[in-house]
Amino acid sequence: MATKIYEIETIGTVSVSKRRSSRQITLSLSPQGKVRVSIPSWAPYQAGVNFAQSKAAWIVSKQPLELRFLANQRFTSGHELYFAMSPNISKPTHKIQGNKITVTYPDNLNINHPDVQKKAQQAVIKALRLQAEVKLPPRIDSLSRQFNLPYSELKIKQLSRRWGSCDKDHKIVLNLFLTQLPSELIDYVICHELAHTKELNHGPAFWDVLNQISANAQHLKREIKNYNPRILTREG
Repeated sequence: MATKIYEIETIGTVSVSKRRSSRQITLSLSPQGKVRVSIPSWAPYQAGVNFAQSKAAWIVSKQPLELRFLANQRFTSGHELYFAMSPNISKPTHKIQGNKITVTYPDNLNINHPDVQKKAQQAVIKALRLQAEVKLPPRIDSLSRQFNLPYSELKIKQLSRRWGSCDKDHKIVLNLFLTQLPSELIDYVICHELAHTKELNHGPAFWDVLNQISANAQHLKREIKNYNPRILTREG
């Protein structure tokens, strides 16, 4: 059974497997919310990716929530989450004003209802995306110019396993969850991807480049392992 792993925005990690016994494309979710797609052996992997994307709304509705969102909750990104009840709406809505996120829900629900929690999750991720789109492009531009490591394109995506990536065409992807990290780790990830514009693999030549542009690169490499790409709450 041949399998390829993809990162699909809004869905997360998707494994697409070719099976000789498959006659059609099928999709399944593990109890942990992992997405698996099986395709016939003759079908292209992209067919499995397209199928998963076509089922994105259903997948998101069935995946477990990353955490239980609470009233007046604070996040390491600086955002704060509030809930409000309204008798004038039929389903949960959200509003983002600066760092304030408000989720409003109908009076026949409470904040622990799955629909309200799902809306809170969507609102927080949207707020993180807006923050990332403001904060990350100027920072990568500055570091790119400083170290003379040009890149061709930047995209900001929601990734479940990686903080960033760089391909052979110098197209860089940065994870929207990055803005929750300390500034030195944000710079480390950006420098890591910029170093890939010189050396695509992680061999000695790559580390030579990264060590030249990122102070304490080895320490920061260990430090970032203390974080996972997800919504991070602030204690206290």
